Amino acid sequence: MASVAAPGRVTIWQIVEHELVDARRFWRSVVVAGLLTPLLYVVALGIGLGTVVNNHSNALGVPYVQFVAPAFLVAAALQTAAASATFPVMAGFHWIRYFHGMAATPLSPRQICDGKILWIGLRCFVSSALYLGIVACFGGLHRWQGVLGIFAATLTGLAFAAPVLALSATVSAEGQAFNILFRFVVTPMFLFSGTFYPISQLPGWGQVLAYISPLWHGTELARGAALGNISDLAVLGHTCYLLGWLLAGVALARWRFRVRLSV
Repeated sequence: MASVAAPGRVTIWQIVEHELVDARRFWRSVVVAGLLTPLLYVVALGIGLGTVVNNHSNALGVPYVQFVAPAFLVAAALQTAAASATFPVMAGFHWIRYFHGMAATPLSPRQICDGKILWIGLRCFVSSALYLGIVACFGGLHRWQGVLGIFAATLTGLAFAAPVLALSATVSAEGQAFNILFRFVVTPMFLFSGTFYPISQLPGWGQVLAYISPLWHGTELARGAALGNISDLAVLGHTCYLLGWLLAGVALARWRFRVRLSV
């Protein structure tokens, strides 16, 4: 007779295992996009636009590709996290309803939520490592400490994904809220977070938007690690800000998962 696992044995790693099995259906497209996106960004903006910037100014103190590469790393992680925390979560609640199937097992709503967050973090970490490897091939890695940008990118992705996960566990329409999120939050965040130029070049209201954005804080961490121009106090401040977003988002997401799966 086959043995049945005791309820106390279930862990959030079973959620990760489920995601890995499910990812076998589309891993090729993920890998191709994960390799092609950084390549296009680095060639078109880091090298193409960078040649123009380098020929007309040296105000940044480093080649343009080394300035933007850490920002691209963090922005890509945030976009990966946002994509993973929106429509796939909607599918789990509304379309395929596999979260309800999980909740019928000994897995608790909190474990389901935490497992999803852990999976998003793992995706961000792996994609960031691939991204950094490609960037390094094109001269975008100024010094070896730039590898720490992988952790900054992963933390930034999680800090944004957690509250988005709470939103996804709340909406019950066909995902129109996500279109608004990407159009009016993610895209402006990409433009107003010091990705392409220092935020000191922005007007006052633009700088305020940057300070609020988790992407700017993650970019400063990754860029500081890559260029070595950040103080320990600044590292602590940016990290605490991102952790605040993450902890608040996790609390909200756990609450919304519990409410949604109890219906």
